[in-house]
Amino acid sequence: MARGHRSRRQTRKPPLDPTLTASYELSLDNTPYSPKKFSADAISADRRRLYRDPVPLPTCDAPPAIPVLNEDATLDWLGHSDGVFELPQIGAGAPDPFFLESDPEAGEGDGVLPLEEGATRYMTSDEPMKLWISRRDVYLGELLRHDGRGCYGRNQCESCPDGVDGGSANIRCLDCLSDAHVCSTCAVQRHVHNPWHRVQRWEGRVYEATTLRALGMIVRLGHGSDRSQCSNPILRPSFTVVDLNGRHVISVQFCGCDKAGNAGDHVQQLLRRRLYPATDVEPNTAFTFSLLAHYHIQSLQGKISMYDYYTSVERLTDNTGTQRVSDRYRAFMRVVAQWRHLKRLKRSGRGHDPAGVEGTQAGELAVRCPACPRPNINLPSNWATVSDDLQYLYMLTVAVDACFRLKRRMVSNETKDPILGSGWGYFVEDSCYKEVLAEYKHQEEISTCTGLSAIDHANTKYSKGYAATGIGAVVCARHEFWLPNGAGDLQKGEKYINMDYVFVSSMRDWLVVKKLVSYDIACQWSKNIVERISKLPSHLQIPVPEGSISYVIPKLHYRSHEILDHSQYSLNYRLGCARTDGEGIERRWWWIQPIANSTKVMGPGMRQGMLEDQWGYSNWRKTVDLAWTLSSRLKEAEREYQEHKSLFDALTATLDPDRCREWEGEVEAWEANPAGHDDPYVVVSQGLTESETARELSKEEQAASALPGFVAVHSVSMLGFVTLGLEIEAQQRHLSDDAKAAIPSRLSELYERRTSLRRKVQRFRDLQGVYMPAASLILSEDPACRTDVQEVERIRLGLPSEISASRRSAICSPRLLEIEARLREGQCRSALQDLRGKLHTIHQLYSYKRLNVRNQGPNTRARAGIAHQECGKDLAVRRYRCARRAKLALSGPGDWEKELQVLEDGDIRGLEEDDPLSAKSKRKRRRGDVQDPAEGRRRMSWIWHSADKDGASDMIDSLRVEWLKEVKLLPEEMRRVLATYRYEHQVWMSRSAAPPSTDPALKEGMVSYAVRQARIRSAMAQVFRRICLPVAESSSPSAVQDWDCEGWCVESEGQEIAAEQEGLELMDYLMISQLDGEDLGT
Repeated sequence: MARGHRSRRQTRKPPLDPTLTASYELSLDNTPYSPKKFSADAISADRRRLYRDPVPLPTCDAPPAIPVLNEDATLDWLGHSDGVFELPQIGAGAPDPFFLESDPEAGEGDGVLPLEEGATRYMTSDEPMKLWISRRDVYLGELLRHDGRGCYGRNQCESCPDGVDGGSANIRCLDCLSDAHVCSTCAVQRHVHNPWHRVQRWEGRVYEATTLRALGMIVRLGHGSDRSQCSNPILRPSFTVVDLNGRHVISVQFCGCDKAGNAGDHVQQLLRRRLYPATDVEPNTAFTFSLLAHYHIQSLQGKISMYDYYTSVERLTDNTGTQRVSDRYRAFMRVVAQWRHLKRLKRSGRGHDPAGVEGTQAGELAVRCPACPRPNINLPSNWATVSDDLQYLYMLTVAVDACFRLKRRMVSNETKDPILGSGWGYFVEDSCYKEVLAEYKHQEEISTCTGLSAIDHANTKYSKGYAATGIGAVVCARHEFWLPNGAGDLQKGEKYINMDYVFVSSMRDWLVVKKLVSYDIACQWSKNIVERISKLPSHLQIPVPEGSISYVIPKLHYRSHEILDHSQYSLNYRLGCARTDGEGIERRWWWIQPIANSTKVMGPGMRQGMLEDQWGYSNWRKTVDLAWTLSSRLKEAEREYQEHKSLFDALTATLDPDRCREWEGEVEAWEANPAGHDDPYVVVSQGLTESETARELSKEEQAASALPGFVAVHSVSMLGFVTLGLEIEAQQRHLSDDAKAAIPSRLSELYERRTSLRRKVQRFRDLQGVYMPAASLILSEDPACRTDVQEVERIRLGLPSEISASRRSAICSPRLLEIEARLREGQCRSALQDLRGKLHTIHQLYSYKRLNVRNQGPNTRARAGIAHQECGKDLAVRRYRCARRAKLALSGPGDWEKELQVLEDGDIRGLEEDDPLSAKSKRKRRRGDVQDPAEGRRRMSWIWHSADKDGASDMIDSLRVEWLKEVKLLPEEMRRVLATYRYEHQVWMSRSAAPPSTDPALKEGMVSYAVRQARIRSAMAQVFRRICLPVAESSSPSAVQDWDCEGWCVESEGQEIAAEQEGLELMDYLMISQLDGEDLGT
């Protein structure tokens, strides 16, 4: 199985069968072997594994003489029909039974392996290297044998025809299966159809490399069908051919006689022998189709660079440096680019279209998602008229994002390296795209959200020396297919104009369906998008009716945004999203990143061709794997729906029914009009923040001052006095931190700040004499309260909360105590809000640094930014703890502690650290790591909780509804896949019926290729139906009524997939699908 990793079945031995016994007694005397090494062997039924069980030996009082079993002896029970092997019982001791067993899943092995309960080990599978080590000399000898003539030591050729004296048998082929030595004439005759084999000549003591050309071989072209001799051959004595086994110089004879019209020109004669010419005029170099096909799949699956691959082929030609090897690397690059382009044209059916290659339409070479809605192809006739609650079944879900690793340096140009088929695949048409971008010089829009580096750095992101700083793209968010015309280069950051152009270009095929667009900056990008689209060229001004496009933020990125007014962008709450996470495009960037270093130094045409080929391969592999992907997701959705339904029902039973109906009404009203109703999913604080509390207190003082008889005791009010004290307290914390890390060059600035703070403290002391006159004597006697000290940040202010409870009421007025208590409570809430924001920002900065920052300089700046945010987080923690201590001293224990709890170090963690699929949770555990709690015992830090826990019902209800929609949406996607296969089957069959060619040979090839493509769709549909039908039927029997594949979906010979293989693949895809959802950590 090819699913990105190999899986080995781990089997356990079945319990020992007590019916298979052997009774014996052995003497422990006079035996030269340790009893503990005695063992019994059992061979599995398939004879692939050998079990060796240690057998305990009994003791006896009178040991008799018995034959000695040596240490390596085994009990061969295979020769007994009943499977029982008995040794004669000797002595009076009771028989000691041991068990023999047969395991059909086992394999062969040697040696005694220590066995533990439930952990069987096999030598050949667990320790194969130990077996091989003992046979190294044998292997080495066989390798050396091939450097001589081996068993072919005859001097006369035995392959020569009868009646002909055999020549000297001194030629052997390194690529043929047989090592038989033949004469030069026979070697040439044997290789008429294998001219790329390498041969050697035996010189008496050693082999010398030679070539078939040196032996007299000439590769004749143009007369392969009738085998006639060309009357006017055109000889090329030094023609270069590059094959899988290296570079070859051969003699080629082109046809130049009167049959050259049928044979074609020189290029066609080469192509008909599966040789791809390096140039179109007078070619002197060619690459075999086998080489191009091999490199093609290696570059797609293994992401091997072109240079490394070609260099390895050259090393096969000569790896000693003693031969002069002509460089054909540039020709290889050019041929590979043409090969990729031709393969995409062929697979899209352009060779079957009378309009030919030039008739290719925009995006036609792209492999499209078979599960996404496509009008007139895979949607039912009534899809546009279904009720509102079912419209999500026919909605297109896409994800938009940019990747700054796919850069391109400012090398080459389109004159030297033209783009082959610009706009025919996944990239937008290049010339029009550049014309539109030229009109936009600078982007002024800056995000107001937290941590959105994409927009903030749109104009400042480094771009010197790069023709493209990255790529913006659009993919199908449900199935992660790259969309046609859904990619474009970024010139300087992630600007709106780039992403608008790419998005609009990719949506031209889905104008009539509703769309759900996921973008990590959707909250900003969606603003004024209709106006921006109206300013694009006329052919890009797609209609955007009100309500036809909804915008959401991917689940992993959502946590980095502001919470307020953002629930409408959450994939957890928006209707019709099902369980889409929106992060699929990030997984696609990860898949393509291995070729980033190669494409960085390519020209524009070569780079686009490489990327489009990779994206096409990605889409095709997704198509092949779609059956397992959807079936595993449906199983997961059905299970999760039942679990969340039970949880929701249990929670609802404990709540007031009237309250539940009220909540449901609020949620439904918000879903209908998010802008016109309060967000039911946002945690609304029950109390006021520090600034809000100060405003309320200020209003109260203003109202009191307006009453008759009010007399102000000072120009600064009591609120101003307490506020000044809190301000000084905050400045003391900042100054204390800065003083610890001060460097000599910043000392003067530190002294100035201390002087300024000292003036404020002295002013505070003056006000303290007005509002706390009884405290003056105590403050003057306390050394910690003196102001004539150098380190002013250590001065104790003497706020009411710092005075002991026994003396506080005599010194402070009740109003003063109330003011500080209320400000301290607001200060706690502000500190928590600041702490949550810092945690959000730190997580986003780490993510941004990991994904986008490279090289020492940018990394240093990124770390400095993170360190700055860490300092802010620590200040928020200290501020909260200080404020809470003061609140507790002033108000004592009470209900306020339910909201403002004790902040432990373990509570200071972001939401991402509560994510079981986060990067930290998924990585291998390291020494010193504290084990996280199990999933069933995991608790979110209380700093993210609301004091009103009633909102949990809304969350669970939302998850329950979205899992239900996933259960309904997946069978519809399965139906669309089969409908797409049927449509493509019909298209290819129609192409086979009317090939646009009069050449009989070409026409036959067109028909054959079209029929083969139709059969591939038919076979894929059969596999898809067999895998998905049982799962869909168990979930929704009515949803599979339209899955009729009779008449076109026929299973071909040898297509049956073993049940075990299907099960293993389903397990693989179950693991893959676990990456989907809100807990995505990649």
